[in-house]
Amino acid sequence: MQVSFTGAPQYMDRNVGYGEASFHIFNSFKNLGVECLIKSKETNIGIAFNMPHMYLFGKDQYKIGYTPWESTELLFGWHHALAHIDEFWTTSPWCAEIFSKHTDKPIFVYEHGILDDWIPKKRSIDSSRPFRFLHVGGPSDRKDAQLVVNTFVELYGDNPNYELILKCTRMNTTRVKDPITKEYDGSPNVFYKNIKIIESKLSPEQMIELYDMCDVFVYPSWGEGFGFNPLQAMAMGIPTICTEAWATYAKYIHMPLNSTWWQSPWPDIHPGLLLKPDALQLKFYMEDVAKNYETYSDLAYKNSFLIHKDYNWDKVSKPAVERLKKIQKDHF
Repeated sequence: MQVSFTGAPQYMDRNVGYGEASFHIFNSFKNLGVECLIKSKETNIGIAFNMPHMYLFGKDQYKIGYTPWESTELLFGWHHALAHIDEFWTTSPWCAEIFSKHTDKPIFVYEHGILDDWIPKKRSIDSSRPFRFLHVGGPSDRKDAQLVVNTFVELYGDNPNYELILKCTRMNTTRVKDPITKEYDGSPNVFYKNIKIIESKLSPEQMIELYDMCDVFVYPSWGEGFGFNPLQAMAMGIPTICTEAWATYAKYIHMPLNSTWWQSPWPDIHPGLLLKPDALQLKFYMEDVAKNYETYSDLAYKNSFLIHKDYNWDKVSKPAVERLKKIQKDHF
């Protein structure tokens, strides 16, 4: 069986979420007997894995829009695009609830998965180096690297026994206050030697190595279509602080952040409401995990094996492949 597959500009670029997902959707579908042809107009079924205003299909194809999203309102032009598809796929029940308010098309949830490469490991404090926190996601504002920086500085300042690593995509936009002027005017690593910033691209193998170097993963995101980063960290047995409400895998988040529906501070990119994470709770966990690391580490290690079982890529892709076969049978 063959289907057409189109994607966002970044698809197949594993440095971004759409690309990471596309890469594994291709491979898992192939493993399960479905070949994805890029932008083909000759197949009976077309899947557009991108934002609705970028959907692209052949004239007579059965049209599947496949889109993750992060806020309660849709961008301009999306409603028109959604009106011209046959069915809609998304990546979590949270996303399905959001889209159900904006389209009458049938909605199906097909989650993403985790590679075996993210190997579970029992973690203990390494006294030969600083205790390390890792955040991935800047400069995307909703990932809230700024909150992570503010909380880390408040708790640990320039204490050399603690370290924060910020992995950004191309650029860091977080700032800290100058100790003299008290104004936000400098990159964190200018004033704090224990805050490290990585702006360069890393290969998938290098990203795994980066995660493995750290003790705690911190992810106070205001919303995710799926959220690869915390799932990858937890799959490695890394204690993870993460906003809970949007996450399909919430039961595996061992330091869940409560959140409040909040008017989006970034309405041009994410209109409507987002889930603002609890800053005081983040502070509590970032302090408590350092004091009680073995307890959190034990739980993370046990959960990591369950995550690999539940979020194996072929396993999560199988329902989508079964749906494609049913469409083929019913319509062609």
